[in-house]
Amino acid sequence: MVSAAVQLLSCVLCAVALCALLSSTCMTEWKVIARANGDTAPQKEFVGLWKRCSTGAGDTLTCTPFTSILHQPLEINVSRALMICSIIFCALALLVTIPGLQCTNCLDGNEQMKSKTAMVGGGLSIFGGLCAFGLICWYAYNVTKEFQGSGLVKYEFGQALFVGGTGGLLSIIGGILLCVGSKPENRFRSYPDKSSVSERQATDYV
Repeated sequence: MVSAAVQLLSCVLCAVALCALLSSTCMTEWKVIARANGDTAPQKEFVGLWKRCSTGAGDTLTCTPFTSILHQPLEINVSRALMICSIIFCALALLVTIPGLQCTNCLDGNEQMKSKTAMVGGGLSIFGGLCAFGLICWYAYNVTKEFQGSGLVKYEFGQALFVGGTGGLLSIIGGILLCVGSKPENRFRSYPDKSSVSERQATDYV
C-alpha cells in the first residue's frame, strides 16, 4: 500500500509538472527589459520564446510574433528545443507510467514487467525535468550577465522562469519517487519468517 501511494503521488507530481512546463513554454515573460524613459514610467518589453511584447502609451500591450527560426538568437532556438523535448519526455513518462501503477489492471500477469514499466516512466520524467531545469538555469545566467552590463537598461527574470523551474523540479522529484516506489525488490520479494524457518529445521532434524 505504501508503494502504491508513493506511485500515485509521483504521478500527480509529474502531471502538475507537465502543466507547468506547457504554461512556461507558452508564456511571454521569460525576460523583462525595462528602459528608462525620462520622468515617465519606464518602457517594458517582455521577451518569450515565440513573441516579444512591449508596453506603449497608456500601458497598452503590443505583441509581435517571431517569424523565422533561422533569424532568431541561439538562446531562443535552444530554449525552444529543450522545452519541447522536456514536454515530450514528461508526456511519455505519464503514458508509460500508467500501465505500471499498482492501482491499474494492466500487466497484472507479469509483475516484474509492471514494475520495470513504472521505473522507465520515472526515468523519462527525471530526464525531462533535467532538460527544463538545466535550461532555466542557463537562461537565468544569461539574463544575469545582461543585467550586469546593461547600464540604463534593466533586465529582470520573467515569471516563465519560475513556472518552468518549478515544473522541472517537480518532474525530477516525481520521477525519483516513482523509481523508488516501483523497485521490484521492495514490492514483490518476500522473505520467509525466521521463526518458521527455525521450526522447519527442528522438525526436519527430529
